Amino acid sequence: MLFNFRVYFLKIFNTIILILLFLFVGISSFNNITLLCLLLLLVASIILVNKGKVKMPLYLYIVTGAYLFFLVIGLLYSHNKPLIDIKFQILAFLFYMFLLNKKDFKILPFLFIINYIVLGIYILLYLGKFPNMWHSVIVGYQGRVYGPSIISIVLISFYYLINKKNFDTKLAIAFIVALPSFVLTTNLMNLVITGILLFLLLVDLKKLFQPKIVFIIIGIGLSSYLFFTSDFAPELIKEKVPYILNPLEYPSLKIRQTDLKAAYYSENYTLREKLIGKGFGASTIIYRENLKATSWSRFYSFQEIDNGFYYLFHRGGYLLLFLFITLHIYLIFIIDSLKAKVGFISIVLITCFLSIHYFNNMFYLIIIYLIVKNKFSIRNKDLIIS
Repeated sequence: MLFNFRVYFLKIFNTIILILLFLFVGISSFNNITLLCLLLLLVASIILVNKGKVKMPLYLYIVTGAYLFFLVIGLLYSHNKPLIDIKFQILAFLFYMFLLNKKDFKILPFLFIINYIVLGIYILLYLGKFPNMWHSVIVGYQGRVYGPSIISIVLISFYYLINKKNFDTKLAIAFIVALPSFVLTTNLMNLVITGILLFLLLVDLKKLFQPKIVFIIIGIGLSSYLFFTSDFAPELIKEKVPYILNPLEYPSLKIRQTDLKAAYYSENYTLREKLIGKGFGASTIIYRENLKATSWSRFYSFQEIDNGFYYLFHRGGYLLLFLFITLHIYLIFIIDSLKAKVGFISIVLITCFLSIHYFNNMFYLIIIYLIVKNKFSIRNKDLIIS
């Protein structure tokens, strides 16, 4: 009876702490609390569940060793305020260690809970009933609401794909719950990723080109277009609809392209820096010219410039880029579901092209964890991470 109580207590404890951690993402003032929460999670798992034994597979030692190499390079450069960058890797390591050492804690129910909580917070933010801890204002350009991370539905969808779960009522409700948050934030990146994952979950790729399926897809696409261009859709959503058909003209994407070129040429990389980068802790300063309002033209300092591939290149050059791409090709290779492969590729490419969230939001590690767990939890006892 005592054992059952302990298991129940740990489930509740883990859920509460993880909810806080998810909500703390993007709040720099809560970094110390985030670190404390992660340490509590990890210590509780090691002491109460694993009886003092720490599970750390060989591949994590290798990844940690590679990271330390680029960390040393960054320390040699004596970057300004390096912890702004390095904290993400520290927090990510502790979070992944928790995933490795957890027991009797189910990820999917937690993600469903997060999905509901995020919607509730966005509604309260929109109504002015909740303080905005994630941004200096609640409502931005054309009514865009700033708030917590909205990737819970992305993680839920990938969980279904990697585990070959059928689309069910719970998942349908999860998409319905997530949609208002997307509308309020008008985050095109996550909206596109979620749309791709939903398509993969609903469609049998082997039957994709059957006439009936083609007509259904055309019908859904046409009805969606009519809705988003109607008077019922928010103005900011209607403004972005043309860019879905022609994404290269999307102003936000153009700014990212301009910033990327400016950052690359302003750094004036040597051959050595192109090969091994400037180490973790590096940051970028560029001058962004605003042709419509010259008074808004100024220098911008980025911990990185909304491009995950440049983030890697800046810190580890072509070597780190090569390691990252090689590792992800391997992860794609070990995924045994075609849909999950396509979903994983979509998440990584779109997220890294348009942001650095893949590297500064530790909850993306759930995706890596699920891939490795699915492959090795049964076949190799040395790599058990369930």
